[in-house]
Amino acid sequence: MCCFMNINRRIYTDAMCAHLSITLMFKELGSYRWYPVTHRRSLYNMKLRETRTYLQQQELNQQERTKDVTASATLCRPRLRSLSEKTLSYTKHGARESEFAPIIFLHGLFGSKINFSRHSRKIAADLKTETYCLDCRNHGSSPWYDSMYLPELCEDVVKFAKQQNLDKVNLVGHSLGGKQACLVCAYNPELVQSAVIVDIFPTNFTSTVLDETCTALLLLDTLNIKSRNEASLLLANQIKAESERNFILSNLLQVKGGGWRWRCNLDTISQFTEEIRCYPDNVPVSPTNTLFLYGGESDYMSQERVKRTEELFSSAQFQKVEGAGHIVHLDQPEQFYTALRNFLLAHGAP
Repeated sequence: MCCFMNINRRIYTDAMCAHLSITLMFKELGSYRWYPVTHRRSLYNMKLRETRTYLQQQELNQQERTKDVTASATLCRPRLRSLSEKTLSYTKHGARESEFAPIIFLHGLFGSKINFSRHSRKIAADLKTETYCLDCRNHGSSPWYDSMYLPELCEDVVKFAKQQNLDKVNLVGHSLGGKQACLVCAYNPELVQSAVIVDIFPTNFTSTVLDETCTALLLLDTLNIKSRNEASLLLANQIKAESERNFILSNLLQVKGGGWRWRCNLDTISQFTEEIRCYPDNVPVSPTNTLFLYGGESDYMSQERVKRTEELFSSAQFQKVEGAGHIVHLDQPEQFYTALRNFLLAHGAP
């Protein structure tokens, strides 16, 4: 069961409201700083009230889901809400002309199927096999659902493999996609030939950065911003790394007639930040040959997480990519590809 129980949530919510409202409101004011102090204060208070009302509603929604979340996270095998027959959006490269199993690439939170496009095309040619880059639910061109439970994300991958008549696959997953891949390895080991998990571990994460990021994105005035550069400046105080801002803002699509909209289902994602940070208890030990590839400058690596991973993956290997942060395949693409190729050459064929 997830260990994050909303302790002092109201205190945190108010503090976050105040911080984000001050940062974003006064950035929005821009050239209006010559307004009288009383006018600026009234604008600020209006934004603060709107933000607090929204987050309080989010809190009520979270409380209503608590029992469902607890039950879902502790199942020995995932049980899902009924899903439609819609398939995930994907891009396919190559054709299987060798013994190597097809490769499925799973992007991270706020990503899309284009994130691994270069690597999937190259590895398909090198290993003479087929590769699939998926859009996760609520991302890219895939269907939107009102939930983001990890067991559901796991089953989405299994369902996709069945739809494509794939009886054995190699999985490559970054961040949230890595957690998806971990659960598939645990619950469907017969499906997975090998797995490469990029800068994530099958453990819980306690950071509130994701909540703060989602709040900042929800407060972004997408109807009135003129460009991604302007959006990046407005988010600079909240999301420090420019590469991460650009990665997230690739989800902004320009609307005909003016303004922008989010390509990902930001409303649902923001309601499931706690579930995204967690990893279920009572997950079976996976025998799958699995490489955990992490950035040398990433905050996600710790010896405690390595120890827990070794308990859950009996054939785990670990490799550091020097000079890379969390988005390893973008920070150090050549090192990433070399590690991926070498591992699949050793473990990617039945």
